Amino acid sequence: MSLIDIVVPCYNEEAGLRHFVEVTNSVIEGIPEHKFRYILVNDGSKDKTYLIMKELANQFDNIKYISFSRNFGKEAAMYAGFQHTSGDYVIVMDADLQHPPQMFPEMIKEVTENGYDCCALRRTAREGESKFRETFSKLFFRIQNALSETKMPYGAVDYRIMTRQMVDSILELSEAQRFSKGLFSWVGFNTKWLPFKTVDRELGQTTWSFWKLFKYALDGITSFSVAPLRFISGMGIVIFIIAFIYIIITLIQTLIFGIDVPGYATTLMVTLFMGGIMEFSIGIVGEYLGRIFIETKDRPIYIIHHTNFDEDEKETKEKND
Repeated sequence: MSLIDIVVPCYNEEAGLRHFVEVTNSVIEGIPEHKFRYILVNDGSKDKTYLIMKELANQFDNIKYISFSRNFGKEAAMYAGFQHTSGDYVIVMDADLQHPPQMFPEMIKEVTENGYDCCALRRTAREGESKFRETFSKLFFRIQNALSETKMPYGAVDYRIMTRQMVDSILELSEAQRFSKGLFSWVGFNTKWLPFKTVDRELGQTTWSFWKLFKYALDGITSFSVAPLRFISGMGIVIFIIAFIYIIITLIQTLIFGIDVPGYATTLMVTLFMGGIMEFSIGIVGEYLGRIFIETKDRPIYIIHHTNFDEDEKETKEKND
């Protein structure tokens, strides 16, 4: 009987965490050929998520939890969960039931019987989501795939099941600025993609604002592509050529035809245009330098405040003694 770990990042999931476990338990009860274990990761929630995790852990033997000292982000929560897995297979999913656990049987079959290393889901429809947000998502995937050699299918989400080998490969990538969707693709392995439709949250509210989504998209692009830097170099060359040609034309016109050199208005427009390009270019370079700065500090990706993994280790040690 193989062990399947279910890693679940949680942030302010007080309203729906019990319901999530209840629904997921009803699914895994129908898969008796595998043993399941939850690894719930509290990412510095401001509500009672941690207390509910403790209650669930006392109620069910197969629930483990990790609680951070503060909010480190979903990426850190997934990484912490992966580090604490020991199962033959690992599932990662959200706690809001927008990642339907009802797809477990099909996903498990792909990696246990059909020879895939990973079975991941891609969103084909977004129920209840605004057109603006959907358009932004499509634009992100198009830009990401155009700029990076690491390709992701449109609608790819974190929800997936992976073999032990694939998870161990991901854990070898210990960078602080993480973008798991890209890392999943970068490590390779044979992946089966299944379509699914998201539905509105049954309980609680989403914590993903547009600004968070924008920052997440920016992290994804800068983590797996240097194309923006190359774009700056190319733009600089083009501007230099245009400026050089303009200077030559102006000199010829002045020397031969005796016309006046363009005055204040033209100079101001050119100065403002070049200033805007320079500020934009400095911003892109600064984004990459900032990422390097964060990586060189070598700070921990997360800090654990509470966990019941320590208790398990103590109990095991006492039994061995």
